[in-house]
Amino acid sequence: MIAEQKLSMPQNDDCVAHCCLQIGGLSLGFAAHGMDFHLESDHKNFLIPSQPCEIEIEMFWAQSLSTARGKKLFDSGAVWSLYENNNEFVFDFVTPSLGSEPYKRLHINHGFSRGRVFFSRDCCSNPERLQVLEYPMDELIVTNWLAREGRGAEVHGCGLARGHEGHLFVGHSGAGKSTTTRLWQSLSGCRILSDDRIIIRKADHQQNLFSMYGTPWHGEAGFASPEKASIKQIFVLEHGVKNEITLLPQPTAVAELFARCFLPFHDPEALTSTLAFLDDLTRHVACYRFQFVPDSSAVEKILGFNHSR
Repeated sequence: MIAEQKLSMPQNDDCVAHCCLQIGGLSLGFAAHGMDFHLESDHKNFLIPSQPCEIEIEMFWAQSLSTARGKKLFDSGAVWSLYENNNEFVFDFVTPSLGSEPYKRLHINHGFSRGRVFFSRDCCSNPERLQVLEYPMDELIVTNWLAREGRGAEVHGCGLARGHEGHLFVGHSGAGKSTTTRLWQSLSGCRILSDDRIIIRKADHQQNLFSMYGTPWHGEAGFASPEKASIKQIFVLEHGVKNEITLLPQPTAVAELFARCFLPFHDPEALTSTLAFLDDLTRHVACYRFQFVPDSSAVEKILGFNHSR
């Protein structure tokens, strides 16, 4: 018998806190049994009225958690590891500051639509300060759901919108996403969706239109908006000695975006679906390499750029 089956359950079903979020056009419902919700301010911007959601997660207390059983599929090298047991995925979250045993565990089905989270009382010495949607669990759920059947992708990028259209700038850490965000933030009528993580989804299958969404998982500039915008163009950021825009061949664009995606490396089918999604995206949205200098001339270069494939 695994430890989380010995739960401190509420005395009745009324002792349930519930909230719903919408991230990347995807609805997520969280029901906390016998514990209070404490959301970080960035998540509060993504709250929606309570409703049945595409993803539903229940949360419980466990007295303690030992290392998960089953086949180990992936070790992030950070706080989480992934196992497979009894036809579901199990994510263990461990940090040396709370000991060697998991402080939190997520059980979730292969479709990433229904799950249960268990928090260790032994590790959580101050339950009143417990952040039930603490990063990176929420992002793992969303990115894995998106990767199934090519529903979308999350990329390292900043999204900037004017009106209903937007520019997506993607880049590895240090490529200039936060710098680009700061350069654009003073521009009249510019909305910043995120300075670090953007979700891309297909908005219209008949017209082959794609949308980008802000996420709660921002970078150092701190922008995290629940808004969305149509993607007009995609730019792969690189530092340069001058501002220069180069159209990327479609196969190169796929490779560049794939390298900047958040990917479920444990799941070959999901990786294949993500590649197919990016192939579709880059066939309908132009992708460029943007070598830039970190001043206002970079903004002027993009505003004055108008190129059709």
